[in-house]
Amino acid sequence: MIVGADAEIFVFDYERYRGEVVPALTALLRTGSPATWLADLFTRAAHAAVAVENSRPADHAGDDGYDLVWPRLAGRFRSEPVDLVRHCTWLGSDLRYAGPTRVDRSVGKRVRCGSLACPERPRCPFHRDNDPHGAEPLNVLHEALIATRCLGPSVFVGRTITPDYYVPLLERWEVPAADPVRGLLDALATRGAALGHQYGVTEGIHGWLTVAETAELAATLTRLPLPRYPPTFAAMTTQKASPEADDDWPATSLSFIRTVATIAAAGGRSILWANDVSPESWREELGLPND
Repeated sequence: MIVGADAEIFVFDYERYRGEVVPALTALLRTGSPATWLADLFTRAAHAAVAVENSRPADHAGDDGYDLVWPRLAGRFRSEPVDLVRHCTWLGSDLRYAGPTRVDRSVGKRVRCGSLACPERPRCPFHRDNDPHGAEPLNVLHEALIATRCLGPSVFVGRTITPDYYVPLLERWEVPAADPVRGLLDALATRGAALGHQYGVTEGIHGWLTVAETAELAATLTRLPLPRYPPTFAAMTTQKASPEADDDWPATSLSFIRTVATIAAAGGRSILWANDVSPESWREELGLPND
């Protein structure tokens, strides 16, 4: 049996992410007080947890769910606030990883901030001197908010892979090291290393692009010798390559990224790479209606 994490490329509402999710998370860290819509999500999680708790086997009764974990997280930041917007240079303004450490997706490997000067380091969940698991509830909340508020349609691109999967293909085609496609694929592989990586080998949000970067990636990939077909999700379903049995799969998979980027850019959206991230599962988990 083939097992692993399903890698998908999503249409991503980057502007909504910047306008809603990022401010809500940075304000939560700074004040411990969730925005009104975020507090409502915590309440929904609590209501959903009641149904789950009533259906659990006795030996799992009382396991902490998001109805407990996220309010506890807010309480932590009420007593130990962290102002990322004012002080953090290790994360970008959209919470992308911007640190110097190379991203390693091996089990148990985490990027950790090593700043010796940041005034937030005694309290920051990302600093290496603090609990290495302290950022986990925040990571999960970040994924939940993106999954339920910012993700559109997606396509499967491989199993238990990252965007580094395409490097041998680019080498074979002698794509120059300075070509923008390499940097953009690297962004899809690494921007989620601090907020996104879910503590497994490849699970979680790997990275995302801005709207302008998405258009640039679509144009750059169009110049490569990838399979050609109309830029629609329906057309991608007609491609017959298989990740388990077809040597042409890397090129087909990369063509899917080109196609989703083309679709996204045309609609003023961007793209996001994630493994085993399901908007439908998150909506069910949190008692939200499926759109």
